[in-house]
Amino acid sequence: MTTPGDLTQRLRGLSSEQLSVSPAQLVPDASLLDDLGVDSLAAIEWGMSIEDVFGISLPENSWERVVTYGMVEELVVGLAADPSGSAGTGARASSTASRS
Repeated sequence: MTTPGDLTQRLRGLSSEQLSVSPAQLVPDASLLDDLGVDSLAAIEWGMSIEDVFGISLPENSWERVVTYGMVEELVVGLAADPSGSAGTGARASSTASRS
């Protein structure tokens, strides 16, 4: 079984590679824009990678609400670790509804 710690480590590795930053920079209070240089295009590309690697769908407006790496980590781990799948299903449903 995958633990939240395992998910956190996988996200850290993916994020470090995708954003071209050191894993040491990926601290909970790191600002996505100011500290990690995540602009809107980088956020879209990073989000697509996260969805592919973790098998989840991030809510369409998730990048409007998260401003730190810790918030991203909480969102991704929460969606990926939900054993009932309800968090991921809800994200997929809202994502699909907003595209229609």
